[in-house]
Amino acid sequence: MLKSKKSPMLMCLGSIIILICWFSGGIIFVPENFVTPNLVAAKPIRHKMLLVDESRSQLLYVDQNDSNQSWKLDIEGGPSRDIQLIGNNRILVSMQKKGGFREYDLTSRKIVRECFNSVRYAGTMSAVRFPDGRTILGCERGFVRIFLLDADGHENTAWEFPDLKAIRLIRRTSRNTLLFGSDSKCCEITLEGKIVRELQLPGAKHNYQITELPNGNWLIAAGYGCFLAEVDRENQVIRHWGGQPAPTGLHYIFMSQFQTLKNGNIVVATWTGHEVNDSEKGQQVVEFDPTGHVVWTWHDSQLAGSIHGVIILDDLDTKNFYDDINFTKDEK
Repeated sequence: MLKSKKSPMLMCLGSIIILICWFSGGIIFVPENFVTPNLVAAKPIRHKMLLVDESRSQLLYVDQNDSNQSWKLDIEGGPSRDIQLIGNNRILVSMQKKGGFREYDLTSRKIVRECFNSVRYAGTMSAVRFPDGRTILGCERGFVRIFLLDADGHENTAWEFPDLKAIRLIRRTSRNTLLFGSDSKCCEITLEGKIVRELQLPGAKHNYQITELPNGNWLIAAGYGCFLAEVDRENQVIRHWGGQPAPTGLHYIFMSQFQTLKNGNIVVATWTGHEVNDSEKGQQVVEFDPTGHVVWTWHDSQLAGSIHGVIILDDLDTKNFYDDINFTKDEK
């Protein structure tokens, strides 16, 4: 049987075409073990997304299909760490310094609601809306305090955890328990303030976000550990994304808020520092496929500083309420 030989010139031209396709979709590197044959016809990845910029205290809307639609607004009194689409074209934003939460209308980009108590809710790292209108605040001031507010913003319940020194994002489970990271620990509590599960993820530092997958496993962003991990009910790591050393062309310092997309990919904010220009150090958002390979990145150090939070809007309607139960679930 005769074997065809590929012309070096054609191979070179094919590689150039592939690189152009990948750059147009936002990819900024070519992995060393990158296989090229099936990628020429691949559709470039482009997203519509909301980003919360911690180092420059901004909320951004980025449309990679139509940059004329993109915008940004300053979060007065920021920075903010947590964002959530809560329906009626509104986004909920945690307010760390003011203590509490704020809501913005995404069309007018105006403040439509605020709930602050600079003393009692000082150090609000997370603000989470329930479908029934209640709001959870996760606060840090030397130890962890969590507050449950009713739909009118009045405080119903408060819990203190003096043995936990830090908190980042809180996420709700389908059982109405709460998941959150505290340094190297990952915790689940009831709405009575009882810790019902606790684990330590090896290699993690400042666990940032935990969500429960439909199979009951936890998906965890390990902060300065620079990775995401799926952990089963026996506390065993069964899947892993990212980690050090990063692939050629990428720069991992921290992994924070993430979102699991309908195709199984995971998009995560890769925060790069507190300073305004720390975004120059490396990419700000990364997308992994289910096998752990990077398929898309976003980096615009002129537009944004260090990104703490990301919501991909491609399949979402901002008129509806969303949280992280069963991936990204529509609550009609």
